[in-house]
Amino acid sequence: MLLVKSVRRRVDRKILRFSLTIAAVGLVFVGALYAVSLYPSVQRWQRINQRALTSIKCLDTECDTADLSLDWDELPDYVVDGRNRYLIWFTSSSNEDPQHYSPLDFADTSFIREFRQPKSVRTPDKEVWRLFSREAHSAGKNIEVLVGFAEKSPTNMLDAPQSALPEIDVKLKKVADKIAEGLGKEGQVGSPSKLPVDGFEVVDSDDGNVIYRGPWVPSFLPKGKLLPSGGTKLYLDGSEVYVVQADVSGPIYATSLIHVGSIPWLVALAACAFLALAFAARWGARRFLRNYFAISTVRVPDLKGALQQGEGQFIEFKRGLSPDEPKVHSSDTEVLKSVTAFANTNDGAIFIGVDDRGQIVGLQLDYKKRDVFAQRVRNISRSHIRPIPPMQITFEEIRGLVVAVIAVARGMETVYVLNGAVYVRDGASDVIAQDGDYKRMLAES
Repeated sequence: MLLVKSVRRRVDRKILRFSLTIAAVGLVFVGALYAVSLYPSVQRWQRINQRALTSIKCLDTECDTADLSLDWDELPDYVVDGRNRYLIWFTSSSNEDPQHYSPLDFADTSFIREFRQPKSVRTPDKEVWRLFSREAHSAGKNIEVLVGFAEKSPTNMLDAPQSALPEIDVKLKKVADKIAEGLGKEGQVGSPSKLPVDGFEVVDSDDGNVIYRGPWVPSFLPKGKLLPSGGTKLYLDGSEVYVVQADVSGPIYATSLIHVGSIPWLVALAACAFLALAFAARWGARRFLRNYFAISTVRVPDLKGALQQGEGQFIEFKRGLSPDEPKVHSSDTEVLKSVTAFANTNDGAIFIGVDDRGQIVGLQLDYKKRDVFAQRVRNISRSHIRPIPPMQITFEEIRGLVVAVIAVARGMETVYVLNGAVYVRDGASDVIAQDGDYKRMLAES
């Protein structure tokens, strides 16, 4: 029983290693397929970035962004003028499933503090905005709130007259107070769509980190913040994984993010794929490759070592097989007896081309005939032994004489039967199984 269990453990360990290897390779393949599936999205956002860059016309210190401002369908997540660090465009926090690139989610607080009183400002893209800012406090943080109204913009049907500025200033202050009040009580902005302003942002006073971005409002990146270099790279934001596509044309930088997935979701997906592949590989290996793994555990001595040991519990010599292909002769049956006996008892090797005295007589086999010989052994074994035992056929050549080696593994089935008879190995002999042998094989099963 211990012998069979040992064989089974060895085979099961090999199948486990095989299954895990297949699962690991398959997981890499699945990951590669998933990465390839993202490629069209990366190309699409690259085209969006490049289209945005070509729509911006810069001259001296100003840029014409009218074409970009009127394109509401598809815009990059961020567009930055690298000369003055002006954010020509950024993603609003109110967007559904917002994707933010933290290196660009900063605002120059010194610019924001210039508008403690409502004031008009001309932006580097030739727009005119009325801006107002105030301080606020939330969760122990000092906050800057900036709100704005577009006096002159490509998206406006009419420019705001000077006479309307006092009323606009009142609205800006009310909105800034409302945002500050919401931050103080609930720590959130509320619904930006209900705020009667064109844009706003909420920024941490200490480090310039943007807490919330509403609709677009003039904003500058702080000095010292690096602009994204052109190209494609992975980006991790908390538990979310993105691909960053950055494109550069002259002084203008366009950056977009492609969502890959959350780390827990990706880990769960990878785990499910790995387990599914491992179980499928294990099932296939146990069903179709069990004999292969069983025979791979057999340690077969080479011909020289076998001759030194002589026939015994693990080694059998046979002079040859019958050359008569259709029929099975006594010499063939003797070989099949040894195959069956080893399968029922212990691992063993049968050396065909060696007589009982241990003298090499050899087989008349060239390379083509070796394949025919091996196939004949498999055919007669398949025809007369049930079930088919784990076996492997190789050839050795010494002093010009060819010897066939049939390695047989102790099988994992209860019993192997040759033409209705059960044989076991007893020393150097193949003998009919007795009651004690049957009890042993049943106990081992």
